[in-house]
Amino acid sequence: MSTTIKSITFTPYPATHTQSKQTFDFSVFAFIGAVVHCKRALYNVCGSYNQEMTDKLHAIIVDDEENGRQNLQHLLMEHCPEIKVLGLADSAEEARRLVAQLNPDVVFLDIAMPKQNGFDFLDSYDERPFAVVFVTAYNQHALRAIKTSAVDYILKPIDVHELRAAVAKLVDLRETVPATADDPPWASGKHLQILLENLRSGGKFQRIILQRIRGFKVVEVNDIVYIRADSNYASVVLTNGETILATSTLKEFEEMLNSDMFCRIHKSCIVSLLQVNEYNTDSGGFIVLHNKERLQVSVRRAKTFVDKMQAFVNLAR
Repeated sequence: MSTTIKSITFTPYPATHTQSKQTFDFSVFAFIGAVVHCKRALYNVCGSYNQEMTDKLHAIIVDDEENGRQNLQHLLMEHCPEIKVLGLADSAEEARRLVAQLNPDVVFLDIAMPKQNGFDFLDSYDERPFAVVFVTAYNQHALRAIKTSAVDYILKPIDVHELRAAVAKLVDLRETVPATADDPPWASGKHLQILLENLRSGGKFQRIILQRIRGFKVVEVNDIVYIRADSNYASVVLTNGETILATSTLKEFEEMLNSDMFCRIHKSCIVSLLQVNEYNTDSGGFIVLHNKERLQVSVRRAKTFVDKMQAFVNLAR
């Protein structure tokens, strides 16, 4: 029997009550299953996101020019998926606030900024639990100091390959050096300490950092006897007899070391004038060092060596 009200028909509960109840029960179970599936999917997505956040190096960008900040952020997003940019700062003061708030792994730092430059920013920290990559078009003296400290830098305008190489070094360091809560592996406190020392030295660097395949070593410049090319690396011989294989090239050492104290005597060798004991023109020309070793002086570089040696001796008097 049906009841009709304004052409809308309501049908009493059907006779097949059991069948409908079974359909209803199935629908409920299907709904619950869908919810569980969604929760699992959401968990997997969140887990992947959290893992991604853990794997990435967190960074801030410090540059007083807005175009510089935006350009670097864009390049990092496009070419460096290992980096997660957490914030941008237009001054040293703002950078300190972001460091305290965000605790970044790495700071991409411009040097030439008004009021306080990038070095002033670094000098304000007794301990620096973050790595630094300089992004700069700064002067030659600062670049020499940066090279002596083995701190990474990128010249403006930014080259994508240089940017990728700098990020790759940070990633490699994190993967090869065990991390601790108090000493993150990518922190470069000693490197920055040497950098600031050399910046204040007026170009007469006392210590440099020799970057090795794994790790680094701080050496006194006066302890270097000579440096010899070794494929794409360089072997640094010290006064104590130790030889260190450094990842820098001979050309890079020639650019960073004091030019009035070191001389390239051969295409494959740089010598410390402090360690030269004798020069002999026999057999094409060679020098004898205080440690009794003999090194060949090429004919093409002989005059430059003699001139530098005379200037060095006069300077030492």
